[in-house]
Amino acid sequence: RQGVLMARPKTLGGRGRWLLLLAFALLGAISWLGLGGASHHLTAGKLYHQLGSPLLRLLVYLGVGLLVGQAIESLGWAAKLGGWVAPVLRWGHLKRESGASFTAAFFSGILANTMLWTFYQEGKLSRGEMTLTYLFNGGLPVYLLHLPTTFFIILPLTREAGLIYLGLTGIAALLRSAVLLLLARWRLPALSGVGEEVALKPPPARKEKISQEIWRKFRRRFSRVVLYTLPIYLLIFLANDWGLFTWLRQATASHVSLSFLPMGAASVVIFSLAAEFTSGMAAAGAFLQTGALTVHQTVLALILGNIVATPIRALRHQLPTHVGIFSPGLGTRLLLMSQGLRLLSLVVVAVPYAMWN
Repeated sequence: RQGVLMARPKTLGGRGRWLLLLAFALLGAISWLGLGGASHHLTAGKLYHQLGSPLLRLLVYLGVGLLVGQAIESLGWAAKLGGWVAPVLRWGHLKRESGASFTAAFFSGILANTMLWTFYQEGKLSRGEMTLTYLFNGGLPVYLLHLPTTFFIILPLTREAGLIYLGLTGIAALLRSAVLLLLARWRLPALSGVGEEVALKPPPARKEKISQEIWRKFRRRFSRVVLYTLPIYLLIFLANDWGLFTWLRQATASHVSLSFLPMGAASVVIFSLAAEFTSGMAAAGAFLQTGALTVHQTVLALILGNIVATPIRALRHQLPTHVGIFSPGLGTRLLLMSQGLRLLSLVVVAVPYAMWN
C-alpha cells in the first residue's frame, strides 16, 4: 500500500505539468499574437502587476500555510491548538484536529484548509469530518477574520445601517455554525475519549527525523498544490483580462429583478455587482445621507447586494486556492457548498428583517 501511495503524487505531478505547459503555451500565444486588440494585449508590465506579483504572493501564502499545517500535524500540536474549543466540538462529535483547524481559521483560511487536507491525508479525519469542519470554519471564524476590515469600511459610510448589516451577517454566521454543529452531532459517530487521546499522541521520533518528515511531505504536497494552482490561476487571469467576470456581473445585474426595491436600493445592488464591495457601500452611504433611502431599505439593499455578488467573487478569488489545496473536484464542491450555505443563511436572516418595519 505504501508503494501505491508514493506513486500517486507522480501521476498527479505528470498531469499537472501537462496542464501547466498547456496554460503557459496558451498565455504565450495570446501575448505574442495580441488577440482581442490592444486592450487585451499582454504586455510585460501587465503580466508582472496583474499576474506575476499576485500569483507569487498567493504561492507564498499557500507554502507557509502548508508548511505550518504539516508541522502542526507531525509535531502533534493539534490537541493543544484545539483544546480550548474541545468541549464544544466533542459535543458535535468532532475531533481535536477539527478544533486545531477551527482555531487557525480565525487567523487564516488558507492555513485552516491546508491543515484540514493534511489531517485528511494522514487519516486523522474522515472525508465527512473534513467536509463538516470546513463548512463549520466558514461560520464565525471567517466572519470575525474579516470583521476588522469590513467594520472600518462600513461604519464611516453607512453608520447605523452598516451596524445593523454587520449584526445580521454576524447572526447568519452564528446560525451556520450552530446548524453545522448539530449536523455533525447527528451524522458523525460519538468519540471515544481514550481512543482520541491515544490517536493524538505522535509516535516517538528524533527531532531530526521529524524535521526530515515535515520537509519531505511539504515538498511533495507543495509541488502538487503549485501544479494545480498555476493553471487555474492563469485561466482565471485570462478570463478576467478578456472581461468574462465583467460580463457576468453586467449580465447578472441586467437579469436580476429589482422592481420591488426603490430606485436607490436597486442602484446599491447594481453597484455591488458591477464594481467591488466598497463601491456598493459608498453608493448606499450616499443615498442614505440624501434621504433617498431609509435605514431599513439600505440594510436590505446591502444584504441583497451581498447575496447576488458573492458567487462571482468566490469564483474569481477563492477557486484557485481551493483547487490547489484540495483537488479540482473536491475543492470546487467544497466552495459551492460553502457559498450556498452562506447565501441560504443570509436569506434566512434577511426575510424576517424585511417583514419587520
